[in-house]
Amino acid sequence: MPSDRWWDAVRVPSIVGVRAVGVLRERSGPIIEDRALHTMTWLVPRGSAADWDPAALGVLVLMRGLPILVPPADAQGHAEAVWWLIPPTATCLTDPDALLDVLEQVR
Repeated sequence: MPSDRWWDAVRVPSIVGVRAVGVLRERSGPIIEDRALHTMTWLVPRGSAADWDPAALGVLVLMRGLPILVPPADAQGHAEAVWWLIPPTATCLTDPDALLDVLEQVR
């Protein structure tokens, strides 16, 4: 699914993602975990991470139609290679300011 249609995505190495989840806790929106690539991906509002410095943060910001593998809504088990670490709910996007603050803390 291409990013930038409904949201952008912020991808981090899993080791950073685990620390970020521990700090964000209930402030986190859904998280896609890719066990093969050892990454975690947050969905954020379109354009909200455009001014971030991905190299300084050690993240990949996916926007402008870049593809992202989005698992089916029921992919919520450890048997899946790509699954929802935190499944989607009514609020499907993470607050980008909160995510940025946490990523600056845990990197």
